[in-house]
Amino acid sequence: MKVIVYNRKSTKDKEDQQVLSIQGQKEENAKRVLQGNHDLIAEYAEEQTAKKPGRSLFNEMMSRIEAGEVEAIVCWRLNRLARNPIDGGRIQWLLQQGVIKAIITSEKTYLPSDNVIQMSVEFGMATQYSIDLSKDVKRGMHQKVRDGWKPGRPALGYMRDDAGVKGRKMVKEDPERFALVKMMWEELLSKAFTVPQIWQRAVDRGLTQPGSRFHPDPKPLHLSTVYKVFTNTFYYGEFEWDGQICEGKHKPMITMTEYDEAQFILGRDGKPRSKTYINPYAGLIHCGECDAMVVMDLKSKFNKADGTERLYRYFRCSKRRLAYPCCQKGSLTREELERQLWRIIGAAELPQSIIEWSLKKLKCSQEDTKARYQRALDILQERQRKAEKKMDDLVDLRLENPAAFTPESFERRRKEIEAELRDIKKKLKDREAAAKSWRDGILDGVAFLEGVRERFRKEEGERLSILQELGQRLELKDGILTFELADPYFSLKWARDAVEEAVGRLEPLNCGLDKVQKDIFDIAISVWSG
Repeated sequence: MKVIVYNRKSTKDKEDQQVLSIQGQKEENAKRVLQGNHDLIAEYAEEQTAKKPGRSLFNEMMSRIEAGEVEAIVCWRLNRLARNPIDGGRIQWLLQQGVIKAIITSEKTYLPSDNVIQMSVEFGMATQYSIDLSKDVKRGMHQKVRDGWKPGRPALGYMRDDAGVKGRKMVKEDPERFALVKMMWEELLSKAFTVPQIWQRAVDRGLTQPGSRFHPDPKPLHLSTVYKVFTNTFYYGEFEWDGQICEGKHKPMITMTEYDEAQFILGRDGKPRSKTYINPYAGLIHCGECDAMVVMDLKSKFNKADGTERLYRYFRCSKRRLAYPCCQKGSLTREELERQLWRIIGAAELPQSIIEWSLKKLKCSQEDTKARYQRALDILQERQRKAEKKMDDLVDLRLENPAAFTPESFERRRKEIEAELRDIKKKLKDREAAAKSWRDGILDGVAFLEGVRERFRKEEGERLSILQELGQRLELKDGILTFELADPYFSLKWARDAVEEAVGRLEPLNCGLDKVQKDIFDIAISVWSG
């Protein structure tokens, strides 16, 4: 067949950093071309993400296929071709119509006669991976912000601590630039120099901008960069992220008062400080009437007695759904909001003895189940290894002694082995899915609830993730929060309420398993087990 080879690797995609290099893919694909005795028409190597349509070399390849120049595609894995439904659907359609006669990968060969479901699943998994990865990256960035570290490139004069844990790297002073940038601030606050003069003096002292990851050489300092420095709140200890002002843990270069004075000196070029602060429950609470997001307002009150400023936080409907006139008035203080959140956490909490008993029983059950499934899994994996060896031996024999098979008998034998491999892989997937029984969800849910109240009290930065785990939606209406627990927490709460009704109250059960009263515990467990 006339084939075209497509190699792709994106340096931006997290998973693509773990796959074969372009050169490694070329070598693997060359083997497939040689083994099949195909006629190589062209070879493409593209370093671009496949999360979105628009790859130039991919589109050129598809145009040549649609024009009839090429019959088949050779690539290392199916996800090298597409990670979005548009490109994936285009490939599937051409394969089903017979325009593409085969897609040859290192794992298998996809033919027009194959069941389309498997390819749809594999393209769908590649697309879903890109979606999940994006969510994971955003979640990691929000966690980093809650920890007090600004994601992305630090301001001039600072640098990331590359020795830190990936995703949690701290920001520290740049030993080459910190003192020079601080000198710029001192010159501005002295009012002895204009900004262009400060810029020229900094250049003369050797101040440069650091290079990037792919271009590490230092860059010249521009005048526009100096203006950005003088209007950046990062230098007094705060930074803006997702429309909110966050308090950083990095070492400030100036004070807040000095920053305000600098803005006054700069005049029109100055940038006043924002008066909003990070909302610890951003994106979690909806208005129960119009479904708009609940936002946080910050109000301050100056105390003349001691000269301090006290901040008050209020939560209200943003009323951003213009087509829906919301009648909600007033707001909820942070203290009242968190009092109601504590009620929600209390509703999900389980007595300690019930948790310990459940974890013990469920873990024992899980170990027995895992042992059975592992034995069956080992048998299937051994069958897969033998079938793959059969395919390798068949191809090797064909290459060494072409006369050993007629084309028809070779193709028939190849299809038999491929059918056997497909059957084994299907059983492997079914086995993995079957291994995740209902006990997994219950076991994880019970373990999550262990000490949830203490975590909610101590770890303020984790409150949002705890609430998101317990349920998907919080609504605020008429000053009252309503919250629906997700499963398995809804089922666990239902069972807990049944236990409480049977024993009268839960306090006697809220102790270690070895300390609970046996008569009360026997009644509770008889209800809880059901």
